Amino acid sequence: MADLFPLAETIKGEIRYGVSLSDYTSFHVGGPADSLIFPADLEDLYKILQWCLREKVPCFVLGNGTNLLVRDGGIRGLVISLSRVLGGIEVVGKDADGLVRSGAGEALGKLVEFAWKQELAGLEFAAGIPGTVGGALFMNAGAFQGEMKDVVESVRFMDAAGKIFTRNREECKFSYRSMFLRNGEVILEGRLRLKKGNVQEIRNRGEEIIRKRLAKHPYDLPSAGSVFKNPPQGPAGKLIEEVGLKGMHIGDAQVSEKHANFIVNRGRARAQDILALIQRIREKVFHEKGIVLETEIRIVGED
Repeated sequence: MADLFPLAETIKGEIRYGVSLSDYTSFHVGGPADSLIFPADLEDLYKILQWCLREKVPCFVLGNGTNLLVRDGGIRGLVISLSRVLGGIEVVGKDADGLVRSGAGEALGKLVEFAWKQELAGLEFAAGIPGTVGGALFMNAGAFQGEMKDVVESVRFMDAAGKIFTRNREECKFSYRSMFLRNGEVILEGRLRLKKGNVQEIRNRGEEIIRKRLAKHPYDLPSAGSVFKNPPQGPAGKLIEEVGLKGMHIGDAQVSEKHANFIVNRGRARAQDILALIQRIREKVFHEKGIVLETEIRIVGED
C-alpha cells in the first residue's frame, strides 16, 4: 500500500495500523485492517477520499460495525471510521414542517429520541435498532411495518472525488434492505420528513416496540442482527426453525435459541465459523423448502 505519511501530515484525524476489526464490529469477530483512519471533520474526509483515489488505494467506510461480518483475513487498504465525524441533529425550518436533518455518524437511537422530544412521529419503528443513521439509510433499516424510505426526503453524499451532492428519495432507489450507492460514495446526512404528534403517544409506541424487541431478540450475546432477508414465503427465522437448525452451532457461532434468524457469538467464534453456519443454513433451507435465503448482513474482507 502507498505510504500514508504524506496523508497523515495533512489531516487532523488519527491513523492506526494493523488494528483488529473485532473491536469495531457488533459480532466481535474479524481480522485486521491495514490502516484504520478517524477523520476529524469533512475536510479530512475529503482529503482521505482524494488520496485514496489518487493513490489507487481501496477504502472501506465503517459505521458502528452493526449488520457487518468481517472475514478473518481482515480488510486491505484503508478503513475509514466515521465515529468522530458527521454528527448533529436539528429541526430544519419550522417545527410544524417536521423536517429533521441528521448527520450520518449519529446513533439511530439518538435520532429516534430526538424525534420523540420534538413531538415528531414516524420513526417509532426504528426504536431499538442499533447502528448509525448512515447505516440505517444504506440498509433501508426497518421493522414493525416501517422502514427508512418511508420517512426520507433526501440524502446528502460525498463521492470518491470529494464532490458533495444530494439525492431525493426517488433518486435513492430504496428497496428491501438496500439503497442505491455508487462505489466510493459516502453518506453524509439524511433529511427526514416526520409528522407532529402527541409526545406521550409517540413515546408509548416506541417503548412498546422496544419491549417486543427485547422479548424476541438475543441481546445478551454479540450478533449482527438479522442474518437473512425475509423471503416472500415468510420470515427467515421461522423457516430456519422449521428445518431444525435453531440452537445449532459451529465452534462458538450459534443459531440463537431465542430467534433463529440471529447468529450469536458465544465467546470465541471466528468469522469462518459464522460463514460456515450461514452456508449450512442456506443449504438446509433450500434442500427442505426449495427457498434460497439471501443474507441481510454485509460480508466483507478476506479469508
